[in-house]
Amino acid sequence: MNQITSLKLYETDYYQWTIEQAQALKKRNFNQLDWDNIIEEIEALGRSEYNAVVSLLMRQIEHRLKIDYVSLPECRNKWKAEIIAFKDGMLRKLAPSMKTKLEKEFEKIYKVASRIVETEYEISVPKKCPYSLAELLKDD
Repeated sequence: MNQITSLKLYETDYYQWTIEQAQALKKRNFNQLDWDNIIEEIEALGRSEYNAVVSLLMRQIEHRLKIDYVSLPECRNKWKAEIIAFKDGMLRKLAPSMKTKLEKEFEKIYKVASRIVETEYEISVPKKCPYSLAELLKDD
């Protein structure tokens, strides 16, 4: 398959494109690879993994805030169970190289999580995150 055919396939049948690109890689047929789109897809994959970690971290913060600041004792066990699930999913995706970026964005992540809880329950929570990033990333 030539570069033009591969590019057209990328736009019309992504699934088939992935199969053919994988086959070309396995056979070391480097001249058949759609390099520009492979690079784009690898970069997108990394962003997707990072965004999944951020989402799961945010959900963990939301549920911790609910436990600590929402007066609904009947919901506490459900929230605790969901924290376990969010944390487990996050830890499976967390890569060491993500930690620096998470540290830089932690205040922003907390701000979004706290705004969600405040809106959902019409309460106020601390402006600064009461949990450390290290605590939230720790494998219990």
